[in-house]
Amino acid sequence: MIQGVVLVILLGIAFAAGYFTRDHMSRKKRAQARRWRDYVEPDWLHAGPPANTNEVTVTNQMPQPAPATGELGQMLGRWENRARARRTA
Repeated sequence: MIQGVVLVILLGIAFAAGYFTRDHMSRKKRAQARRWRDYVEPDWLHAGPPANTNEVTVTNQMPQPAPATGELGQMLGRWENRARARRTA
């Protein structure tokens, strides 16, 4: 019986420690966000387009797909054509 009570108390302490840790990390993140809120990116720091993007830009042209072969290839070709039309429209 005593072992069960000790186990419940230890679980309660662990549960409370988890909530304390979560609250502590959240407070740190909010404080950091408050410090960076007034941050303005300098003019000389201009990042190019992201490396992993599906958006078509002048510097990131989508390659033309190979000709579709078979039913699956034709279906995928139609799907890509529709997706390309949605992006440009």
